[in-house]
Amino acid sequence: MKYKFLHYCFFLVVLFSTEVLFAQGEWNNWYFGAKAGVTFQNGTPPTVLMNSSMYVSTISNVISDSSGQLLLYTHGGAIWNRQHQYMLNGYGLHGFNNQESVVSVPLPGNHSLYYVFTNDMIRLPPSLPGFTFEYNIVDMALDNGLGGIIPGYKNIIVSGAELSEGAITAVVHRNNSDYWIIVPISDNPKRFHSYLLTKGGLQPPVISISPLLTSWMVDGLIPYQIRVSPDGMKFAVTAHDDRIGVFSFNPLTGVITSLFTFSIPGFEILYSVVYSVSNKYLYVMARKTSSDHHSIWRYNASKTDSTEFVKSGEKVVDLNYYGKMQLGPDNKLYISKRRLYSLDFDSLSVIKYPDLPVSQCGYQDNYVALQGRSTRECLPFFVQRYFAYIHHSGFCQGASICFEPNTWPPPDSLWWDFGDPSSGVANFSNDSTPEHIFNTPGIYTVKMIVRHVDMRYDTATLNLTIEPQPMPNLGPDRMVCQDQPVILNAGFNPQWTYLWSTGETTPTITVTNTGTYSVTVTSPNGCTGSDEVVLSIIPGSTPEPKPIKHN
Repeated sequence: MKYKFLHYCFFLVVLFSTEVLFAQGEWNNWYFGAKAGVTFQNGTPPTVLMNSSMYVSTISNVISDSSGQLLLYTHGGAIWNRQHQYMLNGYGLHGFNNQESVVSVPLPGNHSLYYVFTNDMIRLPPSLPGFTFEYNIVDMALDNGLGGIIPGYKNIIVSGAELSEGAITAVVHRNNSDYWIIVPISDNPKRFHSYLLTKGGLQPPVISISPLLTSWMVDGLIPYQIRVSPDGMKFAVTAHDDRIGVFSFNPLTGVITSLFTFSIPGFEILYSVVYSVSNKYLYVMARKTSSDHHSIWRYNASKTDSTEFVKSGEKVVDLNYYGKMQLGPDNKLYISKRRLYSLDFDSLSVIKYPDLPVSQCGYQDNYVALQGRSTRECLPFFVQRYFAYIHHSGFCQGASICFEPNTWPPPDSLWWDFGDPSSGVANFSNDSTPEHIFNTPGIYTVKMIVRHVDMRYDTATLNLTIEPQPMPNLGPDRMVCQDQPVILNAGFNPQWTYLWSTGETTPTITVTNTGTYSVTVTSPNGCTGSDEVVLSIIPGSTPEPKPIKHN
């Protein structure tokens, strides 16, 4: 009993302190395009930032700390500090090109040092030779806390990747401390190198031979964008081609496995990709090169068979622009905008609910106005490190609502508060996939507290609307006289649907025959209630007319 009491007290301390002490702000600041920027520090939709010093067309990378304080941003050619000035020794980097070729990650176990990786394109004479895979080490303690590249640790060529070119990316190791840096290598055999960054520095690569990479590079193409799913288990690659390559990744070993390629008929370039936060869906920006008639498509990313994957494809929306897509800290997908002959679009579009059915996913154009700053075809790249989200099934009063966590990494432990104090001790749970019954309709704030294996905490919240349970009442069984109609009333609600045992679909029906009558009432989210009544019609109960006697 004493242990349970202490455990309960600990839960309350965590519950009411976590949101302040352990904010999840690494993704909150975005800088991109023509001096454009937004911040999610104040919630969603994001607030426009007007303080950027960066012009870039295709790729940027932003680093903030866990409280959301900006540390640095870069387009691969220079680094700016939080005062929007060139960082000390932070210009003349070799990653400024048309691919997503810059990635920044912290040195594991160190709160001050950051590695900024860049990649360029290998060129043949008479062009300049270009630059290969390199790294720079930023020390945030330099320049009075504004940061700077450590002298002697700028544009350092990574051994084994001298013939690397194209997009690069980073994935968190399964231990949630170290990082895999994934790099395409263009000499034979075509392959990916997965370099592990640990507290001891950059380790020798894990090599994965890739037939899909070979099929591109023999045609003169290189990876343009590599986007990893939030759980780090798969990634998709574009190459300014009509094909997308799909790969699986093992975040424990660094091994990459080629799965398949796919195309979308009628589109010459599959330009940009992004995964939804649940890892279930892959969104694709499909572009036509000769006109401004483009589309966004969605595929079921859980399908590893290429035929089944392609069959799952659904068109989300037709567009008169194209651009990059990025998952926001609010789980929405944000979209930059440009046209064939125009770069100057000063707004972001959005897909609000990317895990709902296509008809409900909530595409909205011009969702965030950027006050004259254009997106170009750029949105920032982030390495997925921590997240905690809540999924649920059910909306009905009096029914069991099932909750499921979606976290990275897998949690050490979980605590739940269902926001329903009237339920007493049932309002709390430490089950991994709990259930709860809400006996009163209304809006409840459900909280999930996650403790990660490194003792860091995150809090996820869900505002859950519980619908009234339809409870039709047809009254008691009864007997009625012959030829006297009976009106059965299931209760009127304009949002409900009705189905009677007679096949009728109105809130009320009129009956005149003996029998058992039932009705099922359904709310918009599938909450149902039923009732039945037995009617017995008594024959001959209507009195015969009396003859009139005449004197």
